Amino acid sequence: MLTTIPYAFEQTLANYPDKVAIQEFDVVVTFRELYQRAVETAAVLKWHGIKKGDRVGVYMNKSLEQVYALLGIIYSDAIIVPILPRLKEDNISNIVEHSGVKLIIADAVVLASVERYAETVAIVVGNGVSENYSSLADLRKDFSGRYDSPFSCIGIDSAAIIFSSGSTGRPKGILISHRNLFDGAVIVSNYLNTTVDDRISGVLQLNFDYGLNQLWQTLYRGCTLVLHEFRFPNDFFSHLLNDSITVLPVMPVIITKMFDKRLYRANELQRITTLKYICSTGGRLSGAMIDALGDKFPEVKIYSMFGLTEAFRSTYLAPEMLKLKPTSIGKAIPEVEVMVLDDLGDECPAGQVGELVHRGGCMTKGYWNAPEETDLKFRSHPKFPGERLLFSGDLVKKDEEGYLYFVGRRDSMIKTNGYRVSPTEVEEEAIKHHEVESAVVFGLENLSIGEDVVLIYSTFNGNQIAEEEYRLLLKELLPNYMMPNVIKHIQQMPVTGNGGKIDRTRVIEQYCNDKAKPG
Repeated sequence: MLTTIPYAFEQTLANYPDKVAIQEFDVVVTFRELYQRAVETAAVLKWHGIKKGDRVGVYMNKSLEQVYALLGIIYSDAIIVPILPRLKEDNISNIVEHSGVKLIIADAVVLASVERYAETVAIVVGNGVSENYSSLADLRKDFSGRYDSPFSCIGIDSAAIIFSSGSTGRPKGILISHRNLFDGAVIVSNYLNTTVDDRISGVLQLNFDYGLNQLWQTLYRGCTLVLHEFRFPNDFFSHLLNDSITVLPVMPVIITKMFDKRLYRANELQRITTLKYICSTGGRLSGAMIDALGDKFPEVKIYSMFGLTEAFRSTYLAPEMLKLKPTSIGKAIPEVEVMVLDDLGDECPAGQVGELVHRGGCMTKGYWNAPEETDLKFRSHPKFPGERLLFSGDLVKKDEEGYLYFVGRRDSMIKTNGYRVSPTEVEEEAIKHHEVESAVVFGLENLSIGEDVVLIYSTFNGNQIAEEEYRLLLKELLPNYMMPNVIKHIQQMPVTGNGGKIDRTRVIEQYCNDKAKPG
């Protein structure tokens, strides 16, 4: 069996050539037209000297042109390197230089951020107009009619280098094969029961694995992806209603925006009846999020999913278990085995914290140009000779029924007063205050006790909570050794460019910088 996205795409093309594949506003593109744009773009890239295995950066906002660019890179046998436009200059430099891109496709509106590479890297404008650079849309016209497939890669070949969000340090390039993309489309669409008739909301960015998976599912299943940029809650709900959306992939940060009390008017729209399921990853769903989704979409299935870029997806919690085990990350997805191992490599019993180890489908090739780091994470186990397993660094535990619970990261545990404290466990209790929107907990050196437990929080209304009131609640929820030594309110949590997760590094840096200021 062939195991690449172009193979899946061409099967769908044969079955549904005139069905709408992608929609952006009122513009619709059929699978036949999408294929034509993809191979024309590939011809442009090859004309620019792109060869098999070359890296091509995609520095674009979400659009049809970005879709054409992504598929064109695949069909030219090159490797996609997504670069999110909101990234800081040093992060862009890290991605461009570390990946060794040969060409960058950029939107005109963000072009200034990459023009400094023009002497060494070819630049093509993918969206908009520029006097100094060629337009991808114009260049495609010169290759109109070249519809023969130029794709020659096989499943094990590299398809993309996706740089992790960098929330815990310098982003690392994760090398993803064509088989990974294909497996992600097949496995996820199977357990979610995505069908040819579905219309997926394209609210996620196409610069990281979760957003890209919606495109791969579209090409595999023959469904339709409707691109949408989130601006205001009711505009977003209008999109769900007017575009007859059946599938809604989100992240917790999007759910928070959906029900922002300052902007959301609950009674403005009629009931949305087409939605079939909601799936979320990138962080645990809070009780308030689950309740808000349940109130707005009482008959819609909600899937809570857990994964990491090194393996895309590891577990999911079935909708019927969400109310029963709301803090669980569920069980392994199909074609994957998830184990909880202790430091000796033995399986942990129920209730004991160990490392989540991923075996099977969706496991990536490792880190780009970082063999030592790859060997630390991707390594063998005596029980499975000849195999590589992913030792995630995530600390989890399982209950008697085998449901998994995230505890924290092995490398972020706080050591205080002789105890090991999980930041995640403190954060889960900290957000139980009805005014708290999000919380970040970390350790800060204190020679007397090892580390102070520091809690930084934001609120829905932007107002600070009286510290005495907040501490009284936390004392009811936490043992003494887990109580924060420091509690600080900030107006808004910074988020990472890649995926919208809370940028823990920036939160910590801002706190330390403020602490260092005189007075």
